[in-house]
Amino acid sequence: MTAGWEIMAPLDLDKYAEIAKQCKYLPENDLKRLCDYVCDLLLEESNVQPVSTPVTVCGDIHGQGDFVDRGYYSLETFTYLLVLKPNGPTASRSCVETMRADRSPKFMASMFVHINNLKLICRAHQLVHEGYKFMFDEKLVTVWSAPNYCYRCGNIASIMVFKDANTREPKLFRAVPDSERVIPPRTTTPYFL
Repeated sequence: MTAGWEIMAPLDLDKYAEIAKQCKYLPENDLKRLCDYVCDLLLEESNVQPVSTPVTVCGDIHGQGDFVDRGYYSLETFTYLLVLKPNGPTASRSCVETMRADRSPKFMASMFVHINNLKLICRAHQLVHEGYKFMFDEKLVTVWSAPNYCYRCGNIASIMVFKDANTREPKLFRAVPDSERVIPPRTTTPYFL
């Protein structure tokens, strides 16, 4: 081998997905390589991606695995989303919403939909006890996908399935009963030591 060159094995995304689904951690070097790979993909794509139907929208999941800030399985969930990313530009998205204080949210949603030639704004990032909620003449829907948020809110969760541009179907689900929930041992993730 030439000095300064290192031959790397290709990323085994299927293997990584299975490890994450089993709620196990990837070896640190593999996770770092996966992060670097996904960062390169994200740098190459636009921050707005067109989406064609059929599509399924999943709201906040909160580890139940959010993006590593709460829930028992946050890192495993984040790892799984990293594994999904190379399969398409819309596999994982984040959300930031702002509204001007001098305009009503209904007005802003209507204007945004009109100006951008959209039919619907589909968002997350706000607990909805019934799993989803349409607002503003059905121009905006909030989808919440973390059942029993933070293991104490008792809410229903949902995903929203769009079969075509005019057909949307919410699918509701409840949390795993407490008696069936597997709580991992309290250990520190080895990467952060």
